[in-house]
Amino acid sequence: MAFNGKFVLNVATFAARQGADYQHLIALSSQSEAALSAPDSVLSREVYNSIIEAAAAKTEDPCLGLHMGEGLSLSAAGLIGQITQTSATVKQALEYCCEFANLGCSELPMRLEKAGGYYKVSLQQNKLWEQQSPLAYRHTAEGILVFTLREFQTLTQQQYHPRAVHLPWAPGAALSEYQRVFKAPLVFKKEEIAIVLHQSQVEQPIITADFELLRILVAHAEQKSAQIDEKIGFVNTVRQSMVQLVKPAFPTVEQVARYLNVSTRTLQRRLQEENSSYKQLLKELRQDFALSYLRRADLSISEVAYLLSYADISAFSRAFKRWQGVGPQAWRERNM
Repeated sequence: MAFNGKFVLNVATFAARQGADYQHLIALSSQSEAALSAPDSVLSREVYNSIIEAAAAKTEDPCLGLHMGEGLSLSAAGLIGQITQTSATVKQALEYCCEFANLGCSELPMRLEKAGGYYKVSLQQNKLWEQQSPLAYRHTAEGILVFTLREFQTLTQQQYHPRAVHLPWAPGAALSEYQRVFKAPLVFKKEEIAIVLHQSQVEQPIITADFELLRILVAHAEQKSAQIDEKIGFVNTVRQSMVQLVKPAFPTVEQVARYLNVSTRTLQRRLQEENSSYKQLLKELRQDFALSYLRRADLSISEVAYLLSYADISAFSRAFKRWQGVGPQAWRERNM
């Protein structure tokens, strides 16, 4: 579970203005408007994907994410928006945006890093999500980038444009729309999702800074963030880390422990406290990746077996049949 209900409500409201059926999108969440508005409302990735896919289909907008980033009210940022407005500098505001990104969407953690005379705001890629729904993944990532850029321009009170924008996919027929929205050099098929900003612009002071109010807001955000992390659980944290480390071989428990800056023993103990284990997570993740790969017509069964680190297609087929009750080819024929 990773998507805040209010975030999804804002998406549905925007899509409805573009021609989508608002009530239909809400119904896909299996929650009422009131329930989605609740502070603790969280939706699963699968439910969120269905909403974005339906919105894209109904609006017939191939650039839905870009347009959401442009069209959503900045008030949709909620608590994060309040924190940015009261921060001392733009850099501090962006740091808080990254720290509390899980208040809206925990599936794409944000990171701010300095390189030379520039700062880069990047989204940590989620390979499994991209495989499950390339459409929802791309629209969401692009929407977050554009929305972040708008926040940046509001904080600086200038229409600054990025030094560069990096995206891992091709623009297709929408190149001119990317150029219109970002007004910056675009680098496609790059192994990251990021906007690059000038150092001097990022280090500007914010005239609406309010230290006392910021302290109160940050304390509130820390509490809400901790509640979300607790609800999602350590198991999900480990699972997401494993997804990030797939290259394409699955990581060892030692590699994941290093990635999370904990000892292997601590990682295993905390998983046990949530009635799980690294072995069980690895098994579940291989199954998820197997289903995602099999939905791709461009991958043969033998290629799927290779990507999942099986010795040969026979070993993969036997394992898959134990999971699903049918072989991979039969499953693919039923689900393609």
